[in-house]
Amino acid sequence: MNPLPPKDHVVIFNPELIEFGGEERVMLALARELHARGIKHSFACYWDRIDLVKHCNWPVRVHQINPPNNPVQKVMALRAFLSALRRQGSPVPVLFNIQSAYHAGLAGSGPYHVRIPDTYRLLGQGRDGQAEKPSSLKQHLSRMLSHWATRRGVLGAECFITNTKALQAEMLELYGRQAKVVYLGGLGHPRTDVPVRGHAVIELLTVSRLQASKRIDWILASLAEITQEPERYPAWRLHVAGTGPDEARLKALVAQLGLASSVVFHGFVSDEALQQLYENAHVFLMPGKQGYGLPAIEALYQKLALVSSEESGVVELWQDTPWVSVARQGQAGFTLAVKDMLLRVVQPDFFQAPLPYLPTEKAWADQMVEHCGWRHLMPS
Repeated sequence: MNPLPPKDHVVIFNPELIEFGGEERVMLALARELHARGIKHSFACYWDRIDLVKHCNWPVRVHQINPPNNPVQKVMALRAFLSALRRQGSPVPVLFNIQSAYHAGLAGSGPYHVRIPDTYRLLGQGRDGQAEKPSSLKQHLSRMLSHWATRRGVLGAECFITNTKALQAEMLELYGRQAKVVYLGGLGHPRTDVPVRGHAVIELLTVSRLQASKRIDWILASLAEITQEPERYPAWRLHVAGTGPDEARLKALVAQLGLASSVVFHGFVSDEALQQLYENAHVFLMPGKQGYGLPAIEALYQKLALVSSEESGVVELWQDTPWVSVARQGQAGFTLAVKDMLLRVVQPDFFQAPLPYLPTEKAWADQMVEHCGWRHLMPS
């Protein structure tokens, strides 16, 4: 094993850093807030394939455990790593995601905290009791082991944290322990001014990885239906920011639906370009199924109206606000929610309305520090 992180560092562990996505952003958010509080910290993982520190503008290191690439060796490496942190007197580390809980349950070592933002059901991996029936005895036994180990990992954690009350209830049923709910905040802060936006065309924006689970095709189907009633709805233009394996299919669908003149694919965008898209857009669209939905919070920070699937956990915060239209009952429900919001945002003074409650990154980090017992590590 490589040398351990310094003994006075809080360790943020995520098993495999393969691509830069939502959980990697959350790791950076926690580390950024620890840095702001003067709490020393390091990242740890089995392997870092994305060079995580290039996304940091403060000094931090990634400790790669580098086990052989097989499940047993990874579990044994995590066990040795957690044991070594305990022996040197390090602060209790936090393990990110459900795979960490699974491996910690098999490793049987600690102490550790665990933060789980998604269940296997949400990840589509079929390991929990609500999944489809296994196709073989071997698969059945594998799922039983996975569920037992994940439950053991959750029950063995010093502190167990999740993002929403819906996830809290689901994991209480699955694993027999009630998690602490800490609503994650986005990057930035709610703006206090009212953006100056044009009214001739309603600018729609979606920002995500272009993959099937994000349901960008729901947006396109909704807009194709709306074009059949041009006299009822304002003119619109859709901006799609992001890349991914579904990009070619989505572009072909745009052409097939006759939407090419009204849909712009921007590909990967810089922070500056994304900010400009936010400045110009009226409505943010988020049809995907996800445990939380951080982009929704960041869009509301920028005073964009939001249309979101009910299957994004974060919408439990916003059941009664004009800023959010929650789509229910699948794709047809999403179409209704888009239609509703197109008519809302053209009303006079819509964007003057007070924003709903929006969690912030700073408040989230304060609660993480408190729950994980790290406050004494802040310089006096």
